[in-house]
Amino acid sequence: MKTVIALALLITPAAFAADQTGRFDAGTRYEAPAAHAPASVSRMFAKTVGRDTKAVDLPAVGNSGMIVWTISSGAAVRTRLVTPTGDALAQNERGSVERGLRRFAIDAAETTELDLPRGAHEVLHVMRTTAANYRLELDAPKDVQAITVAAAEPDSTLTMSTWAAPLSRQPGQPVTLHAELRDGTTPIRGARVTARLASPRGRAHDSIDLAEVADGVYVATVADLPERVAGAWQVRFEAEGVTAEGTRFARTGSGELVSERGLARLGDLSAKVVDGVLRVTAHTVVHVAGRYRLDVIVAHTGESRAWGEGVRQLESGAQTLTFDLPLSKIGATENLLVDVRLLGLDEMGVAGQKTIAVR
Repeated sequence: MKTVIALALLITPAAFAADQTGRFDAGTRYEAPAAHAPASVSRMFAKTVGRDTKAVDLPAVGNSGMIVWTISSGAAVRTRLVTPTGDALAQNERGSVERGLRRFAIDAAETTELDLPRGAHEVLHVMRTTAANYRLELDAPKDVQAITVAAAEPDSTLTMSTWAAPLSRQPGQPVTLHAELRDGTTPIRGARVTARLASPRGRAHDSIDLAEVADGVYVATVADLPERVAGAWQVRFEAEGVTAEGTRFARTGSGELVSERGLARLGDLSAKVVDGVLRVTAHTVVHVAGRYRLDVIVAHTGESRAWGEGVRQLESGAQTLTFDLPLSKIGATENLLVDVRLLGLDEMGVAGQKTIAVR
């Protein structure tokens, strides 16, 4: 598809391809734009410490294996893993299946093959954990400044699901940070959950506390981003607490949103039947002149019926854009949902999205 709207300003007739319209396959369900990226589901936690840190606690919830890896720049960090029973996997000791503790050395090529972070030098495997604390002792070479320890329980029923909304954020729009903690179907109450926003420039900002708004649901709303930087913002979530059975746990999660440039603002929409077409009118204020595309989707009783798109050169200031969709492609004149999306092309980004109902 190629979408959008009509502008009667300074447009050479052959400057752009003609507007296009089409029909969706019968039975295609209408889907509104996603409010946020799919939830990230975590069964692991990660902690970064300085080279002088001698040990990191690894709380396990039990009934799962545990995979532990250390990440550092430069030389490998030597580790010793101590289990809740006092059994220890010494530095450079390989372990065995019989003991239920194993150590695997990996090289740079294997980190990519195993989908491990760069800088990971070894993996420790606890074949079956108990609901207790494991301890990873660290011995870092002098050229190592920081160490990240990550511990995953891939079969654990204790999960943290996280996301940030909106997925496409316009300047000045609040941001919601959301986390849910579950042990199977049981919500986990009373946990401490925090989040940190990191800008596209890589700068991490202050920690934000999330409040528990329902059983196992933790939320914080940020009125504005701490930097006026467009692009993909990352969110790191941290949670710690105890389950209903009194087992200590920790989880680390992630989220992402796109801070848009504010190229234009999509205002009032209207749609009416005129001479065999559904005429969609969109009022917009353009902040950055350039090429834009307006996508129009028309749905009827939850089914996507027709689409239209076209490209126009828009000047700065208030603009009124129109687009005609043939009724023959819609197949109805009442109980319609019209979804309009304005996209920047010279400077890529979402300028706006709105829907209206036609009764």
